[in-house]
Amino acid sequence: MGWRRYLLIPQLTWYALGAPRNQRRAWERYWSRARATGPGGDVLWDAGQPEEAEAVAARMRAHADLTLPIVDVGCGNGRQARALTGLASRVVGVDASAAAVRRAREESDEANLEFRVADVTVDGLGQQLRAELGEANVHIRGVLHIVHPADRPTVVRNLAELLGSRGTAYICETNAPGDPLDNLVMQGATPTSMPEVLRRCVAAGIRPPRHFGPRELAEYFPTAGWEVLESGPTTMYGVPTRPGGPMQRIPSYFAVLRTRP
Repeated sequence: MGWRRYLLIPQLTWYALGAPRNQRRAWERYWSRARATGPGGDVLWDAGQPEEAEAVAARMRAHADLTLPIVDVGCGNGRQARALTGLASRVVGVDASAAAVRRAREESDEANLEFRVADVTVDGLGQQLRAELGEANVHIRGVLHIVHPADRPTVVRNLAELLGSRGTAYICETNAPGDPLDNLVMQGATPTSMPEVLRRCVAAGIRPPRHFGPRELAEYFPTAGWEVLESGPTTMYGVPTRPGGPMQRIPSYFAVLRTRP
């Protein structure tokens, strides 16, 4: 996309001046200011596209022991957790943002679904959840790509503790080409304007996504401790960046994993 992408930097700097640096505070700010969710809302990744949920369900049915509960990590407003209630008798959504969890509870009425505030980057969360739930399956969508690389090993340890020997993890992360500036341009940002759904993320101080594909999978889930049951390119959907526009089709990567003994 050439040198023009660097013309975005003054606009990004302006937003950064008023945004929290702490990511937990940034997410709380984001969710507390969300006005509407769903395909017509202003939450960038909350498209609720049926084919994405159907692909997740098919892979979980193929690989997971569905007698176990499912934990949806980074559940946000509960969109994915609600879709998972058809696969397990108990689904638990966890998110570091209390505002996100409040919204998830408001938008959900499934009897087998519950939500709680919990940060997957805090060591010991996996042990804590396993002590309560036992071994569980895990669903994690669009989380690792925004977690700082220094915190990713903690996330992986928590996942391993929660899975134990019987659980299966389904992971899906964005893996678009280019750097964060390229992604902003791809989503409609210009040197003088930014789509509102995108501007809300930047103004809240949310860290821009990084790549998470085969290389990152091998780095953080090495074969010595993890078995990859299935993996490959996929598509995550986002809400239109412009009113009346098409759903975003975000290049992504998925993996279905279990721990090795």
